[in-house]
Amino acid sequence: MLKQIEKKIESFVRAELAGVHRIDFVHGTLYLTLDKPSICDFIHKEIRNYYKENINPEGGVNMYAVGDEFAFDFVPEDRETPVFVEPYSEEKFSGKEMMDPTDIDLTDEQESELDVLMNLEAEAVRGK
Repeated sequence: MLKQIEKKIESFVRAELAGVHRIDFVHGTLYLTLDKPSICDFIHKEIRNYYKENINPEGGVNMYAVGDEFAFDFVPEDRETPVFVEPYSEEKFSGKEMMDPTDIDLTDEQESELDVLMNLEAEAVRGK
């Protein structure tokens, strides 16, 4: 990433975002240590908005937790992790309605298999 862009982003973070304890750019990745890790999603959204509005409208920002820091990668829009999903709107789908998952008709055997798979997934999450 160009040093000029890094400086713009760093200046924005220092001037506009409270709760940032340390800022460091390494090989185009922004590393932040936050006073309160719980504000990471807010910080991510603000950095992304600034980046898209002022630097690259066709770009995106991915965030990763790295120990006690948060890393922000600046990527093309098609490689951005989809955490900023736009709410459902009728116009976006050209009048086509989304399928309601409760309207799916399953056989008893399919329901049973789905139930077993969901239980296995829940146990895996719990570490069983």
